[in-house]
Amino acid sequence: MPANTIPIYPASPNISGVYIQTADTNIKAPVTNGMVLATGGTNGTRVDAIKIRALGTNVASVLRIYWNDGQGTAEVNFKLIHEVALAASTAQTAAITGVDTVLLPINYANDGNGVLPPALKSGEKIYVSLGTTVASGYSVTFMGGDY
Repeated sequence: MPANTIPIYPASPNISGVYIQTADTNIKAPVTNGMVLATGGTNGTRVDAIKIRALGTNVASVLRIYWNDGQGTAEVNFKLIHEVALAASTAQTAAITGVDTVLLPINYANDGNGVLPPALKSGEKIYVSLGTTVASGYSVTFMGGDY
C-alpha cells in the first residue's frame, strides 16, 4: 500500500544499477546479454531517471532501453522504448571520463527528452542492452521510488 494517497508519493527509494559491457544483437528481446535495470515493486514504482556513465575507454555504441511486461522473456513481452547514442570514450586519470547521460520520464525541458515510462506496475521491468561490445563498459543507474 502506498505511504499516502493525495498526492501519492513513494514510500521508499528504488535505486539500482548494472555494469554493462557485452552486446546483445537481438533488438526485439534482449535476453542473451541484456540486463534487468529495474523491477516494479509490490505497489508499483515511480521512474525518476536513468543515468549512463562510461567506465573508461570504449568504442561508440548504442544503449537500448526496453520495457518488459513482467510476464516472460519472449519477444512479445518487450517493447524497445528508447535508444541512446554512446560516443567513444577514453579513460582519464586527471579528468572526468566523458559526460553523463541522464534520461527522464517526463519532458521537463520541452525538448523531446521525456522518453521513459513514468511508472512501472508490480513486476514490470526495465531492461538495458548494448549494440556493440565495448572494452571498459558503462555504469547504468536507475533512480525511482516504490509506492
